[in-house]
Amino acid sequence: MVPGASGPHGRLTLVTTVPRVSRLWWVTGPLLALLIGAVTIVGALPVPYVALSPGSARSVEPLIELAERPGGPSVDVEPPTENLLFVTVSTSVKPSGLYILLGWLDDTVQVEPSAPFLGTQTQDENRALNLALMTDSQDSARKVALEQLGYEVEATPVGVFIEDVDPASASATVLTPGMTVVGVEGKEITIRGELVAAIGAKAPGDQIVLDVVGLDDDSPDEVVATLGERPGSPGEAILGISIVDRATYKFPIDIQIDTGKVGGPSAGLAFTLAILDRLTPGSITGDDRVAITGTIELDGSVGPVGGVRHKTEAAVREGAKLFLVPPDEFEVAKMVARGRIDIVSVASLDDALAALEASGGSGLPPVPE
Repeated sequence: MVPGASGPHGRLTLVTTVPRVSRLWWVTGPLLALLIGAVTIVGALPVPYVALSPGSARSVEPLIELAERPGGPSVDVEPPTENLLFVTVSTSVKPSGLYILLGWLDDTVQVEPSAPFLGTQTQDENRALNLALMTDSQDSARKVALEQLGYEVEATPVGVFIEDVDPASASATVLTPGMTVVGVEGKEITIRGELVAAIGAKAPGDQIVLDVVGLDDDSPDEVVATLGERPGSPGEAILGISIVDRATYKFPIDIQIDTGKVGGPSAGLAFTLAILDRLTPGSITGDDRVAITGTIELDGSVGPVGGVRHKTEAAVREGAKLFLVPPDEFEVAKMVARGRIDIVSVASLDDALAALEASGGSGLPPVPE
């Protein structure tokens, strides 16, 4: 408005000036809007990465139910405590681009390409495999814990379980993690030694006929795999898979473990200790909260697990005073802990029981004859 301007009849006229829009804005404005829209859409789309971050640290004993079997031994079951924790890693496979961007800015989040993480599997296959590994881990924990207390557990070998397949191997075209090998060259097999012997009798480049049962299958399928050569050992044939014995068990005590949708074998040691605590008087953890990670093998040894960096953070956040980890992952856990939690390396169930007793636990009673 220009004050004092006169109209044709001597009246004051208000003059309003309208700002002129730059011609440049008419070009850059729509382009900027398109750019923002494109970034928003791309940020919401899934990307080929996996984000690993601290998960939960849950009390394991309340997840376990124990009961006598008809005709089996009588047992005294102790009430569950909250002090023994199993820890998890939160895993997001192929999340949105925005999620990955935020993960790169967070020191507690690990971002990796999804291809090596999934290997030859789809996300659904990987999820099914981890649930199967959880089931096997629970069976191993039941067996090891009951035998530690002097019970006899009847085991029936049923085949050779494939835990992993090298994506670069020729066998990756016909074999996937989660399969169980039940036959070689038309002959039934039940233990890994039989499969190893059959592979050892052949040469690199040879084919081997396998009968395999998938995770969701009831009957075996025949596949033909091509053998590779072991690196550093000319002439030695390999199949390019990681295998363990698979068996069914007859337990003298009914032990149910409910972990919901949590998968993987890394809670095996925690399950074993929790079963022992529920079946014996006293408290093997004492008054402090103790986090546990590590697989449990049938010989009582503790195997390595993944994601110990994130599991350490989860244990700290939950207020655990002690964290038992496999030897291979002790240094990483110690570095991440930064003195906020005591880290102890355990290579076996005996090591774990000794560490718990040294930290104030009651220990186990002597095994009856």
